[in-house]
Amino acid sequence: MSAIYVNDPANGESVSLSELGRRYGISAGCLSRRYERGYRGQKLVELVSREEVARAKHAEYREKLERQQRLIEANSAALMQPFKHIAQASKMVGEIQHV
Repeated sequence: MSAIYVNDPANGESVSLSELGRRYGISAGCLSRRYERGYRGQKLVELVSREEVARAKHAEYREKLERQQRLIEANSAALMQPFKHIAQASKMVGEIQHV
């Protein structure tokens, strides 16, 4: 596998991802993943706040749980409707006596 060369956002110099990582204190593996995701220029070497990432993931998780809860409630409400109709119909006809 050959080295990937990119331009250093600070001065435009063409350097390998390993060298760019040394200059900015970011691992070559992290830069490689960012590069594969399409990050270039300043975005490639930008430091990310772990707190921001954690907050974003927590918000995404909370939204997912809320969406699941709404689906469960909608499905439960839909399933209960036929039983209400059956109950109402049995009252109109007269309930069956169980012996």
